[in-house]
Amino acid sequence: MKNFDHLRSLLEPQERLERLIGVTIRRFGRHCIDLAYANAHEGPDEEVLRALELSVREDRELSFQYTPYGGRTITRRLIAADLNREDGLPWTYRDVVMTPGAMAALNIAFRALFGAADEVIVLTPCWHDYPLYLSNLGVPMCPVAPAPDKHIDLAAVGRALGPRTRGVLLSQPCCPTGVLYGEDEIGDLAKLLREAEARFGTRIYLISDEVHRRLVWSRASFHSPLLSYPRSLSVYSFGKVLALQGQRTGFVAVSPRMPENDEVRRALERGVRLMGFCAPTDLMQRAVCRLLDYRPHLDALAQQQETVRTALTGYGYEVCKAEATFFVYARSPIPDDFKFAELLASRGVLVVPSTLFHETGYFRISLTARPASVAEGLPAFARVLDAL
Repeated sequence: MKNFDHLRSLLEPQERLERLIGVTIRRFGRHCIDLAYANAHEGPDEEVLRALELSVREDRELSFQYTPYGGRTITRRLIAADLNREDGLPWTYRDVVMTPGAMAALNIAFRALFGAADEVIVLTPCWHDYPLYLSNLGVPMCPVAPAPDKHIDLAAVGRALGPRTRGVLLSQPCCPTGVLYGEDEIGDLAKLLREAEARFGTRIYLISDEVHRRLVWSRASFHSPLLSYPRSLSVYSFGKVLALQGQRTGFVAVSPRMPENDEVRRALERGVRLMGFCAPTDLMQRAVCRLLDYRPHLDALAQQQETVRTALTGYGYEVCKAEATFFVYARSPIPDDFKFAELLASRGVLVVPSTLFHETGYFRISLTARPASVAEGLPAFARVLDAL
């Protein structure tokens, strides 16, 4: 269809990977080891399943019916209270707009805040569809590569800021690298944005995709950009932490300290209607209320991270230092990261080439497969190196 021709270059990398996955699964069947996508193979634990069951069985008037644009008020209130306990900001329910996951939250935020005359700086490597969403909405973007250690290249961001800049988009912790940006690093970025706003007489919004904020397996401190820069929004999905990605439940939250807070909140609520995403299901909005105190078991993830990182380093791979997420990000031994992914796939192991993340020469492993499957797949990385 010609409707998507202008997006072809952004659509093709994932579609190419999907073709590779399909071929590999057909070839290897149940022996295929999927380290590509972050689907939790062991599924949600009993606490999460129990919350779902209780929510299904609630006998209340108007259960399972339509909820307001922006979501159930009680759900928004409880999330606001939970955010207040975590970071101390004076959240209210109006600051939280419920969405069917982070994908919808991002699209709604982009539609509410930016237009064709603006430009959004996207810190790369990044989740693969940030540029796709912006381009689909007709919003120009400016990619900014990281420093060699995959932290923010502040000098590069400073050079990219201009009179058309209306947004900066990042993930904290970063997907795909797993890097956790520190408080000083975020503070320096905030300073750059404030200086640019003063210099150009504009508003610059910082959007922080925080879907992995509760997956800091290193136990380091998580610092949200909303604590350093008032003109910020947080995007969140409950899917990762609850192993319920397919239930598509999340929110976009506007900093209570944002000067035009009320204006932006209203625009987001309108965006929910305008974009046709409506809100998450009533069932999931009730279920997450029971799970706001839930925390995943990070000790097992930390051990798995250590095991995989040690093995890859021992084989001779350069592994990105990180502190969070399910992911391990490493340099491809050959410049063509897609070719490397194909070589691994020919041995029955799937990974994501970094081309999907708008950076070349790396690959990403997801540790959401069963530990036994991860262990079974690791020798393939050594065999590929030996064959080069």
